[in-house]
Amino acid sequence: MFVQILIYVYLGICAGMILFNIATALLSRRREHRSFRDGIRLELTVSRELDRLAETGAVSERHLRFMERRLRRVNGMAAFDAALERLCVRTITLAEDYCRRDEIEAAYFPYIIKKYQLLGGADDAPLKEVLLKLLNEPSIYCRENAMQALYTSGDAQIIVRALRIIDASSLYYNTKLLADGLLNFNGDKTQLAEALWAAFEDFKVWMQVTILNYFRFSSGAHCERVLALLNDGARDDELRFSCLRYLGRYPYPPAYADLLRYATPSENARWEYAAIASSVLASYPGAETAAVLKRNLYHPNWYIRFNASKSLEQLGFGYRDLIDVIEGNDRYASEILRYRFDMHALEEKEKEAAVCTTA
Repeated sequence: MFVQILIYVYLGICAGMILFNIATALLSRRREHRSFRDGIRLELTVSRELDRLAETGAVSERHLRFMERRLRRVNGMAAFDAALERLCVRTITLAEDYCRRDEIEAAYFPYIIKKYQLLGGADDAPLKEVLLKLLNEPSIYCRENAMQALYTSGDAQIIVRALRIIDASSLYYNTKLLADGLLNFNGDKTQLAEALWAAFEDFKVWMQVTILNYFRFSSGAHCERVLALLNDGARDDELRFSCLRYLGRYPYPPAYADLLRYATPSENARWEYAAIASSVLASYPGAETAAVLKRNLYHPNWYIRFNASKSLEQLGFGYRDLIDVIEGNDRYASEILRYRFDMHALEEKEKEAAVCTTA
């Protein structure tokens, strides 16, 4: 008798579990149906409101209250997520459609992405791919807007991919436009710098110069690498000129001896080395600096003389300090200093006049 009771109890438990599973399945299916239905409704509501936003430039207060009520519940948030996922697919389709339009319309799409910071999520990879395609468009407006949108992604690797596409293209892209654009990158600047250095040797010279120009206006953390590039005789001259300018913006004591050497004109080197280095030495005060710069005042090249005179002025050398040159027998050295001091006096007068006008 006891065994029979156990069997009946066991059968009752099994029947209860079966009924529970059936009820759970029915409820789950009902919830899924309700979630799908709510998601469709939300999608239609959001789509209508987006159309209204495009027409009027504002979101209705009624819609905001409706969304606030719906999103307070987890089910409402899940439905909203599903609606956005479907809208995202439509957005990608829309982006691809814009890529096939004329230049002005194609340029407007990445402008909107940049303006409203629409990149930066976990699921924006397809949209990034569309923006990368726009970098092959002939219109500079379209390509620049695509780059500006990509800068907002905060993704260092996607920026490197974009620069590779531009570098491999036969389309012209202004180096200053790119260098200034990189300053707008929204992500980790250190990660971007390391990604750029990792790919540096793969780029053409003009892109390497662009990257160095970006570094010159973003960080002084690259002096050691830049000095190595400067002293690599196999590198392109324009690249090494950029290295000199970088070391002028960020004084680096280990580079001092090399800068003195580059500032000394040589028949085996282009005159630009001495001209740029003479300007850079304004950031490296010292007796050797003064001696090299004073010597360059006598050089036949006007740019070398001018940069040397400007650096001496920036280092605090005045008329009395350079009286031997001004009153000397070298006409060109004397004239460049007089010109520099006259320019300085004129600039000071203009500043005083501006202060008086403001007061």
